[in-house]
Amino acid sequence: MKIKNLMLCILMLACVPLAASAPKEEQAPAAKPKLTQKQVIAGFIAWDKKLKTLSADFKQETFFETTAITSSQGKIYKNGKNLRLDTFENDKLLQSAFTDKKTIDIKDGSGALITTLPWEEWYNNQPNKALFDFGNYAQIIKQHQVDTFKEKNDGYAISLSPKQITFAEGTSLEMQDIIQPKYELSFLLDKKDFFPKIISLSEEGVETKTTLNNVKKNIKFTESDL
Repeated sequence: MKIKNLMLCILMLACVPLAASAPKEEQAPAAKPKLTQKQVIAGFIAWDKKLKTLSADFKQETFFETTAITSSQGKIYKNGKNLRLDTFENDKLLQSAFTDKKTIDIKDGSGALITTLPWEEWYNNQPNKALFDFGNYAQIIKQHQVDTFKEKNDGYAISLSPKQITFAEGTSLEMQDIIQPKYELSFLLDKKDFFPKIISLSEEGVETKTTLNNVKKNIKFTESDL
């Protein structure tokens, strides 16, 4: 009888289905912590300090309010302080400019010299000077205040304006208004390396927007490149 009861008990246990193990919950990948304004600006300055050479395609557009005024495209090269700027029209070389940031030689598409100008004179007449300031962005950040910072899908957007000048006591408000620069300098920085994808300058209703593509940093140049 005991053996019969024992066999019955074993048969009953064998018929009890095993409890299904609960499926493991898949862990969602941890979200990357968002970078702060300070971290992004630090990354922006870090690559700029290491920059020795550069080549990039650019497209520059100028608007008055919403009306397009001018548009140009070309290629910029940097090797130390030396810069070369090629401007194209319908894929044909229109003009080249070569500078050591002391003087600038401007040549036509055939390579014939058009004129030579002091660098500062030429530079100060450019609508978007920041395009020629690679390697000097730490100084630019120092001279400006950050007005807005925003992380967007396509990069980090930063808007700057000149820091307020401290005027001597007795300087008239009219004179202060004339001397104090009033413009907005904006960058859209790449999320991977903080390199500017777009550089914009807005002043008195005029906006100049420069878009950079095919960027190559710290590459070797031949003598013919610069």
